[in-house]
Amino acid sequence: MNDNIGAKLVISKANDSNGQITDASISYNGQNYPATGHYHFKDSTGPTTVAVLTGLDDDTGYVALSLTAENQEFKRLKSFGGLANFDAETIGLGGAFIRL
Repeated sequence: MNDNIGAKLVISKANDSNGQITDASISYNGQNYPATGHYHFKDSTGPTTVAVLTGLDDDTGYVALSLTAENQEFKRLKSFGGLANFDAETIGLGGAFIRL
């Protein structure tokens, strides 16, 4: 959960051997964005991790997040990103996702 922006991130399927996130969702402002992405451990072993996720809702638009975690427990993911919608708006999204 990211209480700063009222968003929720769920990563359901990720593969440490190739860094692929194949099943995720980003929920923001009442919309759910199915997402995919990629992550990488520093020096391939960590502990620091970086990730990028993109999600699309055909009726609303795109959301994209860049994230980093200090360790592989992923209790806190610092994020920055944005939403581009079909109302021609761009909205900055940031803050930390805290694992519940």
